[in-house]
Amino acid sequence: MRGSLRALVAALSLLSFACTAQEKGAQYEEGKQFKEVKTVAKPVDPKRITVEEFFWYGCQHCFHFDPDIAAWVKKKPADVDFIRIPSSLGRPEGVVHQKAYYTAEALGVTEKIHKPLFDAIHEQHLPLMTPDSIGNFFNSQVGVLPDVFKSTFTGFAVDSRVRRADTLAKDYMIFSVPTVVVGGKYQVTAQMAGGTFADMLKVIDFLVEKVRSERKN
Repeated sequence: MRGSLRALVAALSLLSFACTAQEKGAQYEEGKQFKEVKTVAKPVDPKRITVEEFFWYGCQHCFHFDPDIAAWVKKKPADVDFIRIPSSLGRPEGVVHQKAYYTAEALGVTEKIHKPLFDAIHEQHLPLMTPDSIGNFFNSQVGVLPDVFKSTFTGFAVDSRVRRADTLAKDYMIFSVPTVVVGGKYQVTAQMAGGTFADMLKVIDFLVEKVRSERKN
């Protein structure tokens, strides 16, 4: 009887170990939880891994994802560079929002504008869809003078950044936001990852490791 009990305990221990091992060995599959972009970007520095978030200020899903990706950025690996890339999704107001982001970047006020602009659109429901309304927002938020805003917003530097963002989205074949591209090679959305932003972040971590491993081989 005691021998049978010991055998049962041993069997249960093995079962528990097998379940644990299966969970640790779980893998995401290309074509399911993530996929390769249409045109893979060659890394500027093979030792650095880019994590690019394509977003639009008018997108409520991007608004809800922003706190999650911001928290992830604070804990990201040291060899990872996080880059936000505003997408217009082919909308006129989307282009205005692209220019708003790159104007903030050019003026060095990105972190003072980024979240407040999201909040103003989705919580305060302000109609910030024109250059004038965005200019007024910059002025009220960080004190940027109208002429400084206008010259930056309509300038060559911002225009070139917008064109580069559009080209990159086309090369990657980004059709929805938020979408994250890891290492210029793999893209993932919440829907692909499993339906939640938490799932998406897990796949991003997996892809960072995958890209890192591929570059070592």
